[in-house]
Amino acid sequence: MKNKKQNKTTKRNMFLGCVILGIGIMMFASIIKTEYIPHRNPIDTQISQYSNKIITPNAIASNPEFQKITFDAVPQKKSYFFTNQIASVIKSIKTLGTNPTEPKQNTKEHGIWIWTPIMIMTPEYIESTLSQAQVNRVNTIYISIDTYLDVFVMPKGEKREQAKKAFSDKLENFIVSANSRGIAVDAEAGWQNWAEEGNTYKAFAIVNYVKNFNNTRANKFRGFQYDVEPYLLASYEKNKSVVLKNFIQLIDQTENFMQDSSLKFSIVIPDFYDKEDQMTPKIAYNGKKDYTFKHLLNILDRKPDSSIIIMSYRSFAEGYDGSIEISNNEMQTAKNGKYNTQVVIAQETGDVMPPYITFHRTSKNYLSGQISKINKAFNSNPNFGGIAIHYVNAFLALK
Repeated sequence: MKNKKQNKTTKRNMFLGCVILGIGIMMFASIIKTEYIPHRNPIDTQISQYSNKIITPNAIASNPEFQKITFDAVPQKKSYFFTNQIASVIKSIKTLGTNPTEPKQNTKEHGIWIWTPIMIMTPEYIESTLSQAQVNRVNTIYISIDTYLDVFVMPKGEKREQAKKAFSDKLENFIVSANSRGIAVDAEAGWQNWAEEGNTYKAFAIVNYVKNFNNTRANKFRGFQYDVEPYLLASYEKNKSVVLKNFIQLIDQTENFMQDSSLKFSIVIPDFYDKEDQMTPKIAYNGKKDYTFKHLLNILDRKPDSSIIIMSYRSFAEGYDGSIEISNNEMQTAKNGKYNTQVVIAQETGDVMPPYITFHRTSKNYLSGQISKINKAFNSNPNFGGIAIHYVNAFLALK
């Protein structure tokens, strides 16, 4: 009898020991996981889609002549605290009774950037590029229109109007050709200093042009996209809060500026603006203190069909520091907050360093395989909006 009690006690102690050991292992694994936060990779703070070689100097330089110019009703200061609160309530009501993990039944983005300035595109280049994009199942093109600023800074008069018309005509022809192949076109623009004082006129000159283009042309842009990369500014490391707050304000003002437009609004950001990345400070903006990614979601959620494109640049999808892992924080934040804004995962194919952030030295088959893994990982997330490829010339050069 005594032996039976001892055996039971021994088994119970062994079981409790295993439970405690298991908990200890889980805690240890959690500590290790916390230590190896994927977005702590410093390479992500250097990633950029832009180059001085492919952008007009007018997008970079600050022109004192235009620093005080205003466009329509762009607000200098405006609080959206109550607007955001109402939006949050509506969002919560809409999600009641729905399965938060159920994917939306819409076509996922398969976008690609084109940097070639529109005015130097030949008909042959446009035909070849769009035909190949269609074959590769691209459904959206983000076309850079920064060179509109070359027209914008011209003295007012007939020559300026002629240049603007020629610019618009060529863009509309591009849109017609793309749309005929089932490809939507978004206007894209940006530079790292566009949210800084004395430089926002460039951002609003572009978005104002795009709005007016859509109001006056039969063939229209689907959306407007910013690729502003403030983390590359020399002032960023010295005062991250101020630089990021300026960026958030630019997005806020632009969203307000676009409220009366049917244009979709998208922004391109790096993979470390989320709270869990621990690489950016908490920022006070419009009566709320939060991290940059959350502020951006709150702003973009005010405009239907908005999206955030994450530069999750790795040449491998799975495993430590892979594209899936470094995108996961943003995907979960958007999902857990029940946001409507879509998150698109971008991949690099350009000839950039280091090699592990690009598919440049791989093949289309390999890239396709990695994209399939990303799709599989995030397809059940209602905020997953698809894939974007940087950029068309480099992608089409892959064998």
